[in-house]
Amino acid sequence: MNRFVLSLIAIAAALSCAAAPTDGRRLVWSDEFNGSSLDGAKWKFHATMNSTDCVYTNDSRTARVEDGNLHLLVVPSGNPSKPQMLPRGVSTRDKMAFRYGYLEMRARVPFRHGAWPSFWMTVQPNLRKASWVSEVDIFEVFSSTNAAVANLHKWAGQKGHFMLPGGEGSLNRAYTFKDCSKLNDEFHVYGFEWTPKEMSFYVDGEKYAAFPIDEAHDYCPNAALGMAGHHDFHNIHINNEIFTPGHGWCPPEMRITADDKLPIEYWIDWIRLYQKDGEEIRVVSGTKRKFWK
Repeated sequence: MNRFVLSLIAIAAALSCAAAPTDGRRLVWSDEFNGSSLDGAKWKFHATMNSTDCVYTNDSRTARVEDGNLHLLVVPSGNPSKPQMLPRGVSTRDKMAFRYGYLEMRARVPFRHGAWPSFWMTVQPNLRKASWVSEVDIFEVFSSTNAAVANLHKWAGQKGHFMLPGGEGSLNRAYTFKDCSKLNDEFHVYGFEWTPKEMSFYVDGEKYAAFPIDEAHDYCPNAALGMAGHHDFHNIHINNEIFTPGHGWCPPEMRITADDKLPIEYWIDWIRLYQKDGEEIRVVSGTKRKFWK
């Protein structure tokens, strides 16, 4: 047996023995969405995104808990100038923030033309230390029938907005489903592991992208110096957005049309956060909205 074959066997063995992201971590926060309504102690509606030609609501027409899932919908509005109705973002902002650990969501995500569902994070404002605001996209679906994309962003005020090289939808950080014939009817698990050295992204336990977040891997040092923002406490956001002309960023080929059937449905079965000693979480305690470890 030659050295090349032996090397392949060694690599395969190492991968098969690789520790799962939950190994050594314990469940510290979760929502199974088993109640009759969204848990206000954990979530709030938060306008993280906006379009001038859509109707946004906070009610059961576009967001409800049913059958053990959070169900987010895009539906017809009946308004010719704003033909689609959708939920505002659902967020843990001012409810929970964390730093490091393994976060995962089991969800049935809309993979279809015009749809822009996402599972992402931004820094908790009152815990922010960096001079710029971090954004971590655990996944977004950019009007695609088969691919989810991860990304990192820096928002640096007047200095502008910066992201990893390649832009939105970059193929080198996309997970492409091999069989998408029933994808819109399937639940999959979307994971995010965050350590002091790296942010890693998973689908169904498969690690498909990883980005180092140490100072040596700064991706826009001339504008928003350093990587400190990617080490600040972050909140979780969930959106069931669509591409319309009223968005500031709406590539024409991704834009929803009258031929795209509604509703567009995003089902979230559960969200779970696992951490070990040294990985931190802050949740609101009591009416004074203080944070505790």
